[in-house]
Amino acid sequence: MDILNWLEILALLTGTLLPAPLLSSASMKQRFIGFNIMIIGNICAFTAQYGAGLEILSMACLFWIVMSIRGVWSNKDYNKPLTNNN
Repeated sequence: MDILNWLEILALLTGTLLPAPLLSSASMKQRFIGFNIMIIGNICAFTAQYGAGLEILSMACLFWIVMSIRGVWSNKDYNKPLTNNN
């Protein structure tokens, strides 16, 4: 097995299997952690796919990296108390 295979295995684990239950959690802290793990997985997938010559598919990974960064940005205030505007 070469490095691209190991990157794909790491991308599978950190891109889908580990963050999936965290992203569907009600806790904002767990979603924040899930998005960060997903960023790592998508970076691994991008590297492996681009290295294998799959430029079009690697651009899809860039999209998911951007969406994960957006998720981190939207959950960045998970430890601040919510204000009651009633």
